[in-house]
Amino acid sequence: MISGIGPLGPGVRLVLWITALIMILGTLYFTYGSVSARVERRRFFAISAIITLIAATLYTLMATGYGTLLQPGGHLSFFGRYIDWTFTTPLLLLDLALLALARNFPNRGMVIGTLVAADVYMILTGFVASIIRTDVRWIFFAASCAGFLAVIYLLVSRLAPQASLRGRLVDNHYRRLMPILLVLWILYPIVWALGKEGAGVISTLAETVLYAILDICAKVGFGLVLVSNPDALEDAERDVSPIERPIGQYNPH
Repeated sequence: MISGIGPLGPGVRLVLWITALIMILGTLYFTYGSVSARVERRRFFAISAIITLIAATLYTLMATGYGTLLQPGGHLSFFGRYIDWTFTTPLLLLDLALLALARNFPNRGMVIGTLVAADVYMILTGFVASIIRTDVRWIFFAASCAGFLAVIYLLVSRLAPQASLRGRLVDNHYRRLMPILLVLWILYPIVWALGKEGAGVISTLAETVLYAILDICAKVGFGLVLVSNPDALEDAERDVSPIERPIGQYNPH
């Protein structure tokens, strides 16, 4: 059943409210940039604003207790997280795709669509794992990790080679952003495995704090790093790019 605010401890609620506030502040900053920055950079600000707005909304929902699912046995599942991630993680990947892929890149829409599909599969199978209370959950956890591996493959084998063709500024910015996102995303399944949905090694409060830190870094932090290089973003807005380099020939300099 859907729970009210009761099952949430005061510490958990406080962490959720603080995170919601930080996301709101991030939304205000990125929204301002989406109307005040040069036209070539506005869509990156706008996407970042949408990401933090969604996160602020879902964290507020969870802080009020209505983003949780109370299951038999007293297990509390934060389904609000998965709604958040289902929408925000594809947008984070879209930022990287828009940076790396020129508008004349062959099958640009298909590459982005495949990347988003792998990501959504990762999140949805993770959600299924979170609501299953038997060992079967680890099968879906493994499926979620497989989706993540597909995302990594596409970022490295498809996007990275194209970013290297778009000039030094774009290439360097992509090679700065991609590892940040991947390192943060690697930590999410570790928290899941240690938390109440996984092995139950850490408390709900510790799990909430860790997820909050990761979300702030992956949404507000990533967005700040993304928009911190205006020259690279403007170069990324060029309509064309040199001839596509064969897959796998990524030269990281």
